Amino acid sequence: MNLYNHAEWVRFREEVIKLDGGRCVRCYRSREDDAVLQVHHKGYAPGRKPWEYGHTECETLCKGCHAAEHGFIPPKSGWVLLGSDDLGDLCGNCEYCGTQLRYTYAVIHPAWGAMAVGTDCCDNLTGTMLASEHHEKYIKMLERRKRFVSSKRWKRSARGGCWIVQENLRVFIVPRGDKYRITMDNVKGKADYLSLVDAKMKVFDFIETGEARAFFAKRGSSARRHRQRARADRSATSDVDWLSRLIELDSR
Repeated sequence: MNLYNHAEWVRFREEVIKLDGGRCVRCYRSREDDAVLQVHHKGYAPGRKPWEYGHTECETLCKGCHAAEHGFIPPKSGWVLLGSDDLGDLCGNCEYCGTQLRYTYAVIHPAWGAMAVGTDCCDNLTGTMLASEHHEKYIKMLERRKRFVSSKRWKRSARGGCWIVQENLRVFIVPRGDKYRITMDNVKGKADYLSLVDAKMKVFDFIETGEARAFFAKRGSSARRHRQRARADRSATSDVDWLSRLIELDSR
């Protein structure tokens, strides 16, 4: 006889479901929501019949959450966001729901592993708004970059390139054959870019991420240290000159 058809199991199962408020303890759906409720054993002891457990050793799960608990389908909760990626086009698919994706989020679960999902699935699986907030910030950043690249503040330079002042930094983009190179506050870059748009995008990203601020702050600190050393060297030289003259006078 199938023990899960036994009258004792049916009685015990209904008790657990009643104690859990008649809802799945994971997704909170009930039979009124057309959920098929099942009782999950949190652990198993050899020789015990399914109803020979305490109520606290079991929990009510809907059919989907129960399958996820046993690893038959991906769990619906307990996921952690690892990172995100822009594929550049609708060339990916959500590994949870199958939807075509451009923006993907890598999530991981200790009982399942990692998978790539879309914004909505990421929020649902992690129980957060991290993906939505990240996506909103990312889209706003792309819009700012577009406005920067096409801004009328870019002026033509005498050498055929262009220049702009952004966050108190004077930026020049100069052509080098069929490529372009960036100079920022008299610091010449070493990388060549295939197009003017590529160079402008690099300028935006360098400033937007704070890398430019950190670079010039560090460069300013180095310059200040160099000036301090130079002043110290000049002072030391002056002291030596003064001492030399004093010795020369005393020897007369």
